Amino acid sequence: MENKETLIDNVIENPNNLDIITINIIDVDDTRYVLRTLVHQNQNLMEVFREVEFAMGHCGGMALCASCHCYIESSHCLNSKDLEEESMLDQLQNINSEKSRLICQIPMDKSLDGIVIRIVRD
Repeated sequence: MENKETLIDNVIENPNNLDIITINIIDVDDTRYVLRTLVHQNQNLMEVFREVEFAMGHCGGMALCASCHCYIESSHCLNSKDLEEESMLDQLQNINSEKSRLICQIPMDKSLDGIVIRIVRD
């Protein structure tokens, strides 16, 4: 069976000439999305996901609930996990020490272009 991808274009206009990146998302039911979005400074990935109506981030991005747990399926080099993120991930049953991250702890950056994120429900 072929996995089709749904394009989500979050770029309506770009008057400030911000960088545009593509984020590949695999939802919990294996539905695949390709999200095209602007890179805003001081924004994290969870905020972008919520803009396009992915339900997550019950704690508001404070690394307190793990509702935005994901696996990074690509080889992108991300910011290091801080102590709060590590502590929250340690409480989960399906943690993957190499791939698990909290989406709310990943800052938006143009280096994320092409990243593959699998959303995990615990």
